[in-house]
Parts: sequence; structure tokens; C-alpha cells
Amino acid sequence: MIKAKFFIILFLLGKVMFAQNQTLESRLLEIESSKASQLSIKELNNLLLNPNHTDDLKIKIQTTLVHQYQALQLWDECLNYCQDQVKIAHQLKNSFAEATFYKLIGGTYYYIPKKANALAYWKKCIALAEPNNYHTLLGQCYHNIGVISLENNENLEVAENYFMKAIELSKKNNDTLSPTFTLHYRLLATTYVSENKLDKAENFYKLIIAKCRSLKDSSNLAEGLIFYSDLLVKKKEFQNAVNLSKEALGISKKISLVDAEITALNTHARNLNSLGDFEEAFRFQSEENGLLRKRFDGNLNIKISEAEAKFKNAEVTYEKELAILTAKRKTQNYLFGFLGLLFASVAISYFIYQKRNAKQKLILQKAQLQSLLDGEEKERSRIAKDLHDGIVQDLTAIKLQLNANNKDLSSSVLLNAIDSIDKASVEVRNIAYQMMPTTLIQLGFIPAIEDLLKRVLTPNGIDYEFENIGIVERLPKAIEINIFRISQELLNNVIKHSKASFVSLLISLKSNKLTLIFEDNGIGFNETNITKGIGLNSLYSRVELLNGEIKFENNDTSGVTIYVIIPL
Repeated sequence: MIKAKFFIILFLLGKVMFAQNQTLESRLLEIESSKASQLSIKELNNLLLNPNHTDDLKIKIQTTLVHQYQALQLWDECLNYCQDQVKIAHQLKNSFAEATFYKLIGGTYYYIPKKANALAYWKKCIALAEPNNYHTLLGQCYHNIGVISLENNENLEVAENYFMKAIELSKKNNDTLSPTFTLHYRLLATTYVSENKLDKAENFYKLIIAKCRSLKDSSNLAEGLIFYSDLLVKKKEFQNAVNLSKEALGISKKISLVDAEITALNTHARNLNSLGDFEEAFRFQSEENGLLRKRFDGNLNIKISEAEAKFKNAEVTYEKELAILTAKRKTQNYLFGFLGLLFASVAISYFIYQKRNAKQKLILQKAQLQSLLDGEEKERSRIAKDLHDGIVQDLTAIKLQLNANNKDLSSSVLLNAIDSIDKASVEVRNIAYQMMPTTLIQLGFIPAIEDLLKRVLTPNGIDYEFENIGIVERLPKAIEINIFRISQELLNNVIKHSKASFVSLLISLKSNKLTLIFEDNGIGFNETNITKGIGLNSLYSRVELLNGEIKFENNDTSGVTIYVIIPL
């Protein structure tokens, strides 16, 4: 009877622990599927403090933690954490944990990207996983190495070999119903296309499509149809290609995936163009451009709003802390003055300490503000590159196609289409330029400012004069970027508020001091309001970060003169 009770207790205890583990694993899935955050990192670190977790559950928590680091692009923290875990696992002779963190390090290097490092760590993972039959890790690393070989378009036989290994491993483990297994097949088929083994690739695409239909996997079915239609275009089977891309477009719209719908629209338009149905092709291309613009406007507004909010919050925090520090200093001075000479030595010592402490805090706040500005410039560069390499290239390709086939369209349709494409291209290029002009990176801030004046003032009918003195070589990157952004902000204020018809800009370098003198003949401004608004606050912050000074000379009837002096 006692034994029976004992086993019942053990059973109930095991059931409770199983339920807890299930709840925890569900929470890990929630974290993986939601937006990465520092709060999630803190939660995961707290979960790891529980000594009762099984090794398997602990690895799952740590893997989710690494994914959070990766999503937030905290590369140094991520790599340091993984390297520490590799050392611990090696000391404990836990080969599974060691192999897992080798795989995660490889994934981190892939995102940075340092693909040679990624390959090296995935091969370290394989070296541990193969003799120990860690099949899941092996399949992931085989797949990843195949992807890099395919992306480089070199050693395609290597890519084919690794994808085949991943497929055989999935079959061996009876893991043939998962989306990962379908992805192995799809990438193997893509490899065959790159090797011009079109018949082999076609067999695999047919297999993928049949499998997705049986599993009712709409997302992978749409993707498979699109890739297969591209292959049929290569084989000159244009009508079949159009039929498949049409089906893929219908599925994408039904499952409401914007990215999938954009890809399907682009593919279907290209296929119709190959078939010679240029009018329909243009219609679907226009629909794609509308979706692209809608998504881009939303994403860009979110990115800019987030960047401005972070910058503004940093400035507000900086000003509050500075005010608090100033108030404390005054209070302390009054207090020690009242106590008199008896406590003079103590007061002086304490004042020096407070001054040093306040200076250190101000330096820290300045560094944080610089970090935010650096992050903003990186995000500007990334968005500008995405615009230039993505949408602009697509629009240029469409224009070339229309020009090449202009005999098949009525003149009005053709001219309207080309005019729409030209306007869209100019608009996207202007946005990309505002985010991060290539002239600034490649040639420096003087040519970039010349280009900026021309782009901003000429279309608005404003004459200008620009001169630089004493600048014969490139300046440090941080100074060039900040001077450019200061000039950009001043010109924005001219366009928005000044009603000026003429602008003069002089930049000179003498005695290790860079001086910018900006003048316009506008309506001037009210001096009590010059520090209001995100734009001018940003201008003041950039000048302060460069340890410079800014002065305004205002005349309500003849415009404004602004002096910016930066010590080098």
C-alpha cells in the first residue's frame, strides 16, 4: 500500500513538472515570435537562474536568448555569451551544448555578415554532431553550408551535396512533413537551376508543389509555384509560366502576406511580359509598385519616427539631468557658504568631487547621444541602400522593357507608363539621397553640400552662392557627416520658414578651426522661438557633440546670419 502511494505521488509530481515544462516552452515560442526586446532578454536570464531545468530545456532557453541578441543586433554581447557557454560546455564535457553554441556562433557571424567565420563554426558543430548522431544540429548545419555555397554561386556541387545530406537525414528521422524538409528540396532545385540542370530542377519543383498541396501548406505552395514558373520561362514555356504565377498570386492574396503578394505580382508581370502581353504586365507591375510604396511609406515613417523619438527622448533626459546637476551644485554652494570658513576645506573638496562627478555624467550622456546619432546614420544608410538597390533597379528594368517593346503598345499608354516610372524613380532617388547621399561617403562633405544646395534650392527657385576656403583633404567621418546634417537642417529651415530668394554658404578651415557662415535674405525669426522644434534641437546637439559653438545674427527685414565654429 505504501509503495502504491509512493508511485502515485511520483506520477503526479512528474505530471506537474511536465505541465510546467509545456507552459515554459509555450512562453519561449511566444518570445521567439514577438518583437525582440531587452525585457525578453531579462526574462530569459531570470529563467536560467532556476537550477531545476533539464539540460534540454536549458538549451532551449539559451537558444531563444541568443536569438534575442541577434534580432537586436547586439553582436558583441551575443558572441561573448556563446563563447563563454562553449567553454563551460567543454569543461563539463557536454558535447551537445558545445555543438549547439558552435551552430549559434555560426548563425551570428552569418548575420553580421562574416560568412567565412560562419562556415568555420558550422563545421566545428558538424565535427561534434556527426560522431554523436545529433541529427537536428547536423541537418541545420548541412542546410546552412549549402545556402552559403549557393549564395556565392561557387562550388555548386558542394551546395548540392550538403542539401542532399540534409534531405537524407530528414528522411532517416521521419521528418518529411515539416516546412524545413520542403525548403531543403526547394534550395536543391534552385541549385540545379544554377547548374543549368533544368530537368532535374523541374522534377523537384513538381514534387514540392504536390507535397504542399497535400499538406495544404499555402505559403510554401505559392513560393514553389513562383520558382517553378521562373524555370518554365528559362525553358521558353511562357504560357505555363503565366498559369503558375497567376495561381501563386491568387494564393498570396488569399493568405494576406504582403511580401509574398509583392513577389507574386512581380513574377506574374515578368511572365506576362515574356509572353508578349505587355499591357497586362504593366497593370500588374503598377499594382506591385502600389504595394511597395504603401509598405515602404509605412516602414519608413515608423523608422524615422522611432529614430526621432529616441533622439528627442535622449535630449530631454540630457537637459533634465543637466538641470538637476546644476540645481544640486547651487544648493551645495549656498549650504557650504552659510557654514562659513570652519568648513571651507570640506566644502572645497566636496565641490571638486561633485564637479568631477557631474563632468563624468555629462561625458556619459554625450557618448549616449553620439551613439544614438551613429545609429540613426547607420539606419539612414541601410534604408538608402535598400531603396537604391531594390526599387530603383526594378523601376529602371521596367522602363527598359517598355522601351524595348514600344511597338506593341499605343503611344499614349507607353508615354504614360514611362512618365510614371520616371517620376517614381526621381522620387525614390530623392528620398534615398536625403537619407544618405553617396557623394558624402565617396567624395566628402564639400561635393555633397554642393550637390545638396543644387538639389534643394534650385527646384524652389532660390539662388545661392557656395565657397570653401582652406579645405584640401577629407576630414574625419564624424565631422563630415555632422557638418552635412547641419547644412541640411539649415536649408530645410530656409525652404519651410524663411521665404528667402538667396542663400550664401561659406565653409573655411584656418588654424585648426572649421567655420561655417550661413546667410539668407528671408524674413528672419523671433529669437525667443529659435530653440523650439526637433530640427533646431538636433542642430544644437550636433554642434555641441563636436565641442563647437553656434551664433545667430537676426534681422527681421533682411534675413539671418548663422555662425558655426568647430575646433579640429
